[in-house]
Amino acid sequence: MDNLSNRRNNKDFYAAIEGLLVSNKSVFFQVLYNAIMEHPTYVILSDMPIDRKYEILEDMLKYYETHEDYEKCAKLFKMKISLT
Repeated sequence: MDNLSNRRNNKDFYAAIEGLLVSNKSVFFQVLYNAIMEHPTYVILSDMPIDRKYEILEDMLKYYETHEDYEKCAKLFKMKISLT
């Protein structure tokens, strides 16, 4: 039962993240970028499926590239490589 509750909480958490991503991409990516840089091991060790991690990092890379923030792109690219 505890495992089922944990999976349900993860789904709720991921749904909340998706909502933020849709409603305010700029704020979402800035907060997420800061969290990734502060705690990179959370990204690497989290139970989020690796495909989803790649997808989010790729979306962030595209976003920061269009805003010409290449320093962030470089750091995100290194994070993406570290997932392999």
